[in-house]
Parts: sequence; C-alpha cells; structure tokens
Amino acid sequence: MIRGLIVLFLLVIVIIIIYLIPAWIPVKYAKMEADFYKYENAILIKRTFYATGASWKIVGDSNSFYDKENICDIWLEKDDKPIIEMPLSEYDNTYLCIVKKIEGGKYWEEGGEYFEAYKLIDWYPIYPIKREKIILPECMYPSGFLNKYDFE
Repeated sequence: MIRGLIVLFLLVIVIIIIYLIPAWIPVKYAKMEADFYKYENAILIKRTFYATGASWKIVGDSNSFYDKENICDIWLEKDDKPIIEMPLSEYDNTYLCIVKKIEGGKYWEEGGEYFEAYKLIDWYPIYPIKREKIILPECMYPSGFLNKYDFE
C-alpha cells in the first residue's frame, strides 16, 4: 500500500517536471519599460475585444504609456493581412511593436470606420507576461519570457 503511494507520488513528480522543463525554455523575452527608448518606430499595443472593428489599441510608444485620453484603436497588419492575435493576447498583455506607419491608414468598410494603420516588423511582450495559471502556483510560470506552450 505505502509502496504504491510512493510510486504514484513519484509518477506525479515526474509528470510535473516533464511539463515544467519546456515551460522554462525561453522562446521570446519580455521587454521592460526602461528598454522602450531603445526602439525607434515602436508602439505599445493591447488587444481589444470588440465584436467588430479593430483588434488592437495603441496604449503608448517608445517614450512611455499614454494617458487614457490618447489611447485609440489601430489597424495592425503583416504581409497585408490583419493581425488578429499574438500569444497570450487574451490575458490583457501589452506588446512593444516595431512598426512602419501605413500612410492614409485603413478604412474598414463593414463598420464604416477609419483607423491609423501600421505594418508590423517585429514585436516583444512587455514584462510581466500574464497567463492563465492552470495547475501550479503563479511562481512556477515564467513572467519574463514566452515559452513554446505560449505559441501553441
């Protein structure tokens, strides 16, 4: 009986370790607010959750975060296709995006709205990265980088 419990306990420990190893292998590191100035043509974005309209809102630039009056919806695209999601965008994460402004913006015909538009060149998550805590305590999930699980 005790031997069976020990084997079961060890099996659970091995499964947790197998799960944690890939979770702690960095794929893309997060940037800190102190690093924003290093990036030219950078904007800070968050996902919007409208049923229609833009999928992103601009919340800052390479200088800092904007105040609430300057936050606005934007059009973000790569290879002439709108970007719908980035890893963990549903958890209210912020992203530093290196962009090129699209002159003339974009007019969304279905909603009859005009948006400032940007072409995405590269992006980084902003520290701390927020994610759903599934099984383990919060300290077991990295907040300084994205891992392979975040891209699945």
